[in-house]
Amino acid sequence: MKKKVSIIYQLLACTLIFSTSTIAAQTGVLTQNPSTTLHIDAADDNTATISTAQAANDVVVTTAGNLGVGVLAPVTKVDLRSADQKGIIGLGTNTQTAAAAGAGAIRYNATTLKLEYSDGANWIPLAQTAPTKVSISGTTASGQTVNNNFNTRIGSWTLSGDTESTFSNMNNDFTAPRAGFYLVSFSITLGPNTGAAGNINNSTFIETAIETSDAPATTIPKFITVNSYPAFQASTIRNYISGNCNGIFYLNQGSKIFFTVKHTTGGTRTVLNDATLNNFSIQEL
Repeated sequence: MKKKVSIIYQLLACTLIFSTSTIAAQTGVLTQNPSTTLHIDAADDNTATISTAQAANDVVVTTAGNLGVGVLAPVTKVDLRSADQKGIIGLGTNTQTAAAAGAGAIRYNATTLKLEYSDGANWIPLAQTAPTKVSISGTTASGQTVNNNFNTRIGSWTLSGDTESTFSNMNNDFTAPRAGFYLVSFSITLGPNTGAAGNINNSTFIETAIETSDAPATTIPKFITVNSYPAFQASTIRNYISGNCNGIFYLNQGSKIFFTVKHTTGGTRTVLNDATLNNFSIQEL
């Protein structure tokens, strides 16, 4: 009788084990709240609601077979795009032939210091072409009006070299296509209105400026150059005033650059009808 009861208990235990393995849809290692089919909390620091910092040390496998390292919802077979920005793959060197590694394999060549991929027959170095950088310039001979003691944005630019379409002729500004440093220069010459003498009064100035918008808080928002006129009088129509400004800006992607002029010489002046004297350039460093 005892032997029969023992057999019943063994069968019951086996039934419970197999039932448990069938019922359990998710397995957690060091976590009581697995979020996927297999969820490993390497630091054993997860709470019921997993924070970004806690997820950074987790490894998961989804029902689709996607592996996530530091990311709880991987959308590719291997997904390392965690919020802590440490999703880096370390590739080592090896002596395998390209055929043995198979097409699509990637390795690091310690001799040439280059990444290589296999096409199934040969190891081929990955292209190392430098990314395109902004190099843009513009000129204007617009005759645009610049009123006395008024900050005026200069426009009507004729562009060259704007391969990435980064300058808007509608808004008269440049938009940075990516974060980085940009060297900017701007020159302008103003003449008097047609038929006017355009005398330059004492203690007056022309202010030439390169301005930014949506730039990082650490960037100087406005570079200004001031040319003053303490005692210069003339009554000829060739009584011109000019200024230039240069600066290096750190810009975010989407930050803008534009050019302004202000003068206090009295009366209204116009942008001189000579494109060689009115220009700007922007060079990504």
